[in-house]
Amino acid sequence: MKTGAATEAAAAGGAGLSVLVLNSVLTGGGVDTQTLSQCQALVGEGARVTLAISSQARWIDRARAIPGLDVLVLTQPRWQWPLRLAGEVRRRQVQVLHAHHGRDYWIAILTRALSMRPAVVVVTRHLMTALKQKTRRYLAPFTRVVAVSDAVQRSLRASDPQGSLRVRRVYCGIDTEAFRPDPLRRASMRAELGLPAQGFVFAVVGAIHAPDGKGQFHFVQAARQVLARHPDTHFLCAGSGEAVPALRAAAAREGLGDHFHWRAFGDDMPGLMQAIDVLVHPAVSSEALGLVLLEALACGKPVIGSRLDGIPETFEEGLNGLAVEPRSVPSLAEAMLRLADDRALARSMGDRGREWVEQRFSLHHVGQATVALYRDALAGRV
Repeated sequence: MKTGAATEAAAAGGAGLSVLVLNSVLTGGGVDTQTLSQCQALVGEGARVTLAISSQARWIDRARAIPGLDVLVLTQPRWQWPLRLAGEVRRRQVQVLHAHHGRDYWIAILTRALSMRPAVVVVTRHLMTALKQKTRRYLAPFTRVVAVSDAVQRSLRASDPQGSLRVRRVYCGIDTEAFRPDPLRRASMRAELGLPAQGFVFAVVGAIHAPDGKGQFHFVQAARQVLARHPDTHFLCAGSGEAVPALRAAAAREGLGDHFHWRAFGDDMPGLMQAIDVLVHPAVSSEALGLVLLEALACGKPVIGSRLDGIPETFEEGLNGLAVEPRSVPSLAEAMLRLADDRALARSMGDRGREWVEQRFSLHHVGQATVALYRDALAGRV
């Protein structure tokens, strides 16, 4: 017979839960990464998880590679999904429907209505933008809303003065087995990325769109000051977008020469993290959390991030990273120079970053928090 503590632990787990996660995109963006991480976390907590995706999704194989995840590939047009999924809800005795993209919120609500099952609907808000009044009105009676950061939660509260939405903050999780320090890969990944075997590498990861992308244009301006003091520094921008030619031209104007490196996005983000020394995230526009900073920290790399929206929630300033003012090249250059000047400090920050992620943002933590939300919703407590 289980002790009280063991019984409580079993009740807190996901055993017995049947969850249907919806994602009609799954092409590789941050929301899609977080969808798969959540599925992996829930499976790890013992829940039965089905992921419904489009036959056009780019990451079908990646979803199928998650052990224990049941992937349901839908060939119907998206507007027919609710009817198909309602049958799956009945057949699988689904208790929770969870949608991540705003375009899928209505699918989850309509699926629940057509299924005639007492399932709860949960939607995750990954954006800082305020909810439109019409969206808030149809979400409020039917859903529980997950905010991926305190910043998003504040935004939702501000757009909902009547408090009609049932909101809880649940952070995103990082697979700390995939993202972990791996010094043996450093040399091979540097060679693959065209980086020198020696040298101190700063990197920005993110889409490169006009006018500012993820702050890459400010990054190359700050890089000129860093390179002037430290000739062994190199600067990598990993990402794709129509502004790549303009960014490369800007790097040339700044005199970075062969110290500037650009690579398109690849799927081996853990490998990229092994090759760098500092992850820089000088975001200039709205950002709910900043998943890439957590990935770098999990790999033992220090971070530099903008004081913007949810980004400061991903690291502790002075402990495992440095904060800078958005759009401030002097602030960014000062932070980069501090770590280039004191590389022992950079290494110690990276070491503390790994522990930070394990204690707050692991898949186990997000799985536990999500299961707790589901159970509270099913019991009518939230």
